[in-house]
Parts: sequence; C-alpha cells; structure tokens
Amino acid sequence: MRRSDIPTVHISLPEKVYEELKSLAGSMGIQITDLIKMFIKQGLYGNINADAPALQKLKTYEDELTYVKGKLYLLESLLNETVSRLEDLEKRLEELESPDVLIKARRSNSGRLNKP
Repeated sequence: MRRSDIPTVHISLPEKVYEELKSLAGSMGIQITDLIKMFIKQGLYGNINADAPALQKLKTYEDELTYVKGKLYLLESLLNETVSRLEDLEKRLEELESPDVLIKARRSNSGRLNKP
C-alpha cells in the first residue's frame, strides 16, 4: 500500500483538548497524530486506562443502571402479584354478588348471606 493510498481523517478539536494532546505528545516525544492513532488503537482493542474520570463515571452509571434494573424487576414482580390478587378478589366479589348466590342463600333459611 502506497502512502497516498492511506485514508485520511480530519477532525476538529476544542483548543484545550488540542493543547493537552500537544503537551502529552511532546512529553512522550511523539507527534500529535501518532498519539491520536495510539488512542484510537487503545479504544479499538480495549486497552483504555480505567483510571480516566469519564470511564469511571461510565462504570458508576453502569452499576447504578444495574441496580435500577434490579429494583424495576422487583417492582414489576410486586405489581404483577398485586394485579393477580386484585383480579382474584374481583372474581370472588362477582361470585358473591351474583343472583345465584342470593337465591341459594334465601332457600337455605333466613336469606342472609352471613349467618350469625
């Protein structure tokens, strides 16, 4: 592959980011473009330093998301159980209010549903 065949990427950076890259590249004795290539390779192959503040925030957010998902699962289970019990109570209430229950109760003496 000839040098002219290498794809080129142009990026715009905030001045502060550029200055930080320039300083870091200078302290490492390499060019900014080589430093950027190194960062890209680290990102592609998962060699990013976990001490970076943004990555630590991401880890914290991932942990919090896992916690929230667990709580959501528990709440969903509780809600489903509550709905199931409510449906059961509604069915029982319908049975108690049905005309057949009243007729049977009247036939069996006093006509009261709740005998003393």
